[in-house]
Amino acid sequence: MLQAERRAYIIEYMKDKGKVVIEDLAKEIDVSPMTIRRDLDYLEEKNKIIRTHGGAIPVESLHEEISYKHKKQKQISQKIKIAEYSSTFIKEGHTIILDAGTTTMEIAKKIRNFKNINIITTDLLTAVYLSKSKGIKVYCTGGMVQNEIGACIGSKAEEFLNEVYADIAFIGTSSVDIERGITSPTMEKAMLKKKMIESSDKTILVTDSTKFGKKSFSKICNLEDLDLIISDDGIDEELVKKMKEKDISISIV
Repeated sequence: MLQAERRAYIIEYMKDKGKVVIEDLAKEIDVSPMTIRRDLDYLEEKNKIIRTHGGAIPVESLHEEISYKHKKQKQISQKIKIAEYSSTFIKEGHTIILDAGTTTMEIAKKIRNFKNINIITTDLLTAVYLSKSKGIKVYCTGGMVQNEIGACIGSKAEEFLNEVYADIAFIGTSSVDIERGITSPTMEKAMLKKKMIESSDKTILVTDSTKFGKKSFSKICNLEDLDLIISDDGIDEELVKKMKEKDISISIV
């Protein structure tokens, strides 16, 4: 394999795998690890990748966040159906974690008239919206607010979640893969979602079908770690079958 072909292969490999491990790739294409390191150094100079310990990740892995303004325009009818079904799990007396995002915001709209429930959220818009509901106590985690996203992240948000207990956490994601689980574009977001899972008795992933077959930089958890996935009927039937064969619980709405 010529040098240019090898470097092009590395880019395509990362698009598929989400990252490169030097030793693994060297064995796959039968070259020395030093050759791969030189290729990665070159690609980093060209701003194609970001070097990590023992490998590299694509530059775009760190820039996949979509602003709330654009998110809310996508898959609206599917998100409403997911929210309608999700709301049936919420009962009087429950404490609920709502992740930041447009699908969880639709859940907030469905439960605004509920009585005697506590909501914990990292989403400023969700907190403001539900604060107008007399039957709901709203707790916002605080922390650094992401520009254009409106989500609280960072150590202060994580500390807040360490101190609470919830009956159900409804979490969202930008990327779902049957083998790699759910992932996030940033490590900060992944850590926060892990805290939500740890703080809850039950975790439900709410995500539309366009998020499946994708992967991002930082892992949150395996699909088997979730109590339930709720998605829409746009998801591939073969994929649903594979998940059920792995005892992954999924409801299609």
